[in-house]
Amino acid sequence: MDTIFVPMPEPSNLFDYLGIGPEQCLGQGGEAIVYAMDAGRVARVYHPGTDPANVHARAALLDELAVNAHRVPFAIPAVLETVTYADRIVTIERRLPGRPVNELLAKVTGETRAALIRSHLDAAARIGDLRVERPWAGELVGRHAIHTATFADYLAQRAEVSLSSARDVFGHVDARALADDWPEPADFTLVHLDAFTGNMLGDGDTITAVLDFGVVAICGDRRLDPLTAAAYLNPWITPTAGDEDRAVAAAWLAEQGLADLYEPARRWIAAFWSFARDDAALFEWCQTVLT
Repeated sequence: MDTIFVPMPEPSNLFDYLGIGPEQCLGQGGEAIVYAMDAGRVARVYHPGTDPANVHARAALLDELAVNAHRVPFAIPAVLETVTYADRIVTIERRLPGRPVNELLAKVTGETRAALIRSHLDAAARIGDLRVERPWAGELVGRHAIHTATFADYLAQRAEVSLSSARDVFGHVDARALADDWPEPADFTLVHLDAFTGNMLGDGDTITAVLDFGVVAICGDRRLDPLTAAAYLNPWITPTAGDEDRAVAAAWLAEQGLADLYEPARRWIAAFWSFARDDAALFEWCQTVLT
């Protein structure tokens, strides 16, 4: 997850090849930079060194999710074409409607704002309706994916892998204890895991699209998405969110019977992101939660 957008330059010949310019940049994430091509398409330009296997696995996952896209009230990405230019991988994808919710939060007020927060959490809760069928819990993309028979084992193993990269800071954190705070779900299905406001598009108080189903997507407990979406409404990850937004989110969680799981979810997702030293704000948030 990147919470600060700093456009990065691309080779001019790649721009020429795609028929775009740097001014058409729509956003940047940990995997790629996205540029508008025309009214119906965007170019997702992957960062140098991206594993082609991850790009192809993401495209296959999106194809799988498309089968159940009619079950959710928002659009999801679709890869139209994958091309390689020099050392860069590019996916041409369908352009989705709306503006990033974190940008909308910088403008909307009052009841529209509260409704937008509720819609954001509603959408996060619906992501599991896209469904994936796996006999294990764990990552859906990646050469080093962790797969386990129980969700608790996945939570513990993934937290330990992340924390191990920053044990100088998080040496006191017990990964197994984080996992033991989570009740085993009845079944496993899709979890986006990065459903923060920058990965959703909206119009007014309606969520129009959910973006960035990628390398952090897992098969697990679908309740994690609305819980982590609420946790991401903090000043480090979503600077445009305020105390009133967090109060709306807390009320939504209580209405859905999820309030008791909020702190276990918040602590685990902070452990999950604890490897992200290159994102200073995110890493500071992890420290705040875990220490």
